[in-house]
Amino acid sequence: MKRQEFVQIKGLDLKELKIKVGTLREEIANLILDKNMKKLKDLKTISKKKKELAQILTVIRQKELLEELETKTIKTDEIEANETKGGKQI
Repeated sequence: MKRQEFVQIKGLDLKELKIKVGTLREEIANLILDKNMKKLKDLKTISKKKKELAQILTVIRQKELLEELETKTIKTDEIEANETKGGKQI
């Protein structure tokens, strides 16, 4: 995967990334079948697709962790805001 393609993948949302993961898994399965039936000429394509799949899964995980962190900070900010409001009223 080239650098420009990787930057494009980082820009996709989670649903699009998960769809891409599904299609890549199907492609890998088909490539393995072709390899076993001796139809596949370039065996490196399997490892390239696996690497691409790993990179996409990494981006998905990063986005999930980022969303989780953002929700935690938002909740923490709301709690702190409520505590300061409550402290001023007393």
